[in-house]
Amino acid sequence: MFRCENCGSGYSAQAASSWTSCPRCLARERIQVPLTFELGWRKTDAGEREAAAPAAPAGGERRSGVLS
Repeated sequence: MFRCENCGSGYSAQAASSWTSCPRCLARERIQVPLTFELGWRKTDAGEREAAAPAAPAGGERRSGVLS
């Protein structure tokens, strides 16, 4: 992951290979800020968080200690 130290925008290695400086800062503020490599970055999205959380029982399902 490559990140801009000025605005905090992050870019993948593939996208960052096309630019020598942050495209957002260049467009908005007309300044050239080099992108710096951020070691240890890991993408976290809703799918990963949901997969890590234990599954809850279905809405209408009740569990009791009594067997019928």
